[in-house]
Amino acid sequence: MPDLSSADYAFLILLKNEGRQVSNTELNRQYGVTLIGPACMRLNGTGYVDSDTTRRPYRHHLTEDGRKLLDQQLSIDSDIVEPKAKRSPAEKALWAALVSTFNRQSVTTSVSIEDRVRRAYTELSAKPGQWIGLAQLRPLLAGVSRAEQDRALVRLLESDDVRLEPEPHRHRLGDEDRAAAVRIGGEERHKLAIGVR
Repeated sequence: MPDLSSADYAFLILLKNEGRQVSNTELNRQYGVTLIGPACMRLNGTGYVDSDTTRRPYRHHLTEDGRKLLDQQLSIDSDIVEPKAKRSPAEKALWAALVSTFNRQSVTTSVSIEDRVRRAYTELSAKPGQWIGLAQLRPLLAGVSRAEQDRALVRLLESDDVRLEPEPHRHRLGDEDRAAAVRIGGEERHKLAIGVR
């Protein structure tokens, strides 16, 4: 196990549970924490987190190496403690809670990719049924392979409230839009709407 603290593992687990790139603003609003300073440098240095620090707020996502680390069984003894220091009862309780929660989660069914697509769509759209580009959607599905994403999009088309369409004005498409398209029935589809009535 690498030399990471219980707080470091907490950030990794938070990012894993989010399953997408998350800003410090979102982390603070939802959990009352931000990933900055030594912890941010340490987690990026290990390669477990990739942070965009080119602008504020910083944005973070769990890397594949970070995901593999969390696939291992956690143990209470793996928490690091500063030299000549002891963990406080609160720190011990935090670490025990993390181990308990994470190890229990590891045996439960994960959120389906279709559910993640729907969640990402809700985050990007102002209202149900609004069109969004797949180029906007795909970054929010970090950790899911392109093939799995495409299969999930095709499965979602079986739902009455989902539409996947090509961009009719092809001159508006950028390179990212073309690269993000999903091919269905011999046709490139570039935009998604969920909640269509």
